[in-house]
Amino acid sequence: MEREIGMSPSGCDQAWPRSILALLLLFLLLAGGCSRIPRIIVLEDPLTAAEHVELGVAYERKGELDLARREYERALLKDRTFYRARVNFGNIFLAKKEYGKAREEYLLALELQPGDAEATNNLSWAAIFSGVGIDEALARMESVVSGSAPPVFPAAGVPQQREARTAPLATPIGGTPPARSSKWGGAGRPTLLDTLGVLRMRANRPGPAEEAFALADALCRPAGVAPREGVNGDAPCPEEVLREIEDHREELRRRFPPPSPAPAN
Repeated sequence: MEREIGMSPSGCDQAWPRSILALLLLFLLLAGGCSRIPRIIVLEDPLTAAEHVELGVAYERKGELDLARREYERALLKDRTFYRARVNFGNIFLAKKEYGKAREEYLLALELQPGDAEATNNLSWAAIFSGVGIDEALARMESVVSGSAPPVFPAAGVPQQREARTAPLATPIGGTPPARSSKWGGAGRPTLLDTLGVLRMRANRPGPAEEAFALADALCRPAGVAPREGVNGDAPCPEEVLREIEDHREELRRRFPPPSPAPAN
C-alpha cells in the first residue's frame, strides 16, 4: 500500500500548537497575577521587656496566669538576663504547682543576682511544696538570713547568664505563700525566718525550726505591743504573716510532739 506524502501530520506539527498555547497561558498568568503576589509583613513588638513584665503583673492581679506567663516569656525573649521576668515566670509555675519548672527559673534568677532574698525564699517554697531540694534550699536560706555570702552550687544544665538589668518589683501572686514581700527588711525578715523554720522542720531539725519561728514571732510582736496595734498605728508585720508563723509552729508541734513529762514519784 502506498502512502501519500504530506497527508498525515508529523510529531513536530502536533507539538507546535501546544507550545504556543502553553506560552500564551504563562504570559497571561504572569501579566494578571503580578499585582496579587502576597507581601510579607514583619510586625515588630513595640513593647520593651520591662513593659511586658508590667503587663504580666497586671494579668497576675486579675488571676489570668496564662496571659501573665505569655508576657514574661516575651520579656525573656527580649532580654534573657532580666531578673524580674525570671522570678515572676517562676512564680507562675509555682502557682500552677509546676515545681520543677519554678525551681529552674529561680535558679536562673539566682545566677543573675546571687543570694537574692526573694528568689531564695521562693525557691525554698518550691522545695517545700515538692519535697525536692530541701537541703540546698536550706543552705541558701541560712545564708540569706545570716547575711553571709551565698553558698555555691553546681548549675548543671542551667545556661550561664550575664548581667542583670534593673526592673520593677513584682506584685505577689494571690495564694502563693512565698511571694509575700519583695522588701526583706522590717516585716520581710519574719517572712524569711518563717520560711527558714519550715525548711528546718522538713529537714527534721525541730529545735532549730522552733528557734526560727520564735524569732519570727518576736519580730512580729514588739515587746508590750499587740500584733494588730504596732508602732504609730502600723502593724509590726502583716497579720497573714503572723498567722502563718503560728500555723507552722502548730505543725511543728504535731510533727515533733514534746516528750511526755516523767511521772511523779
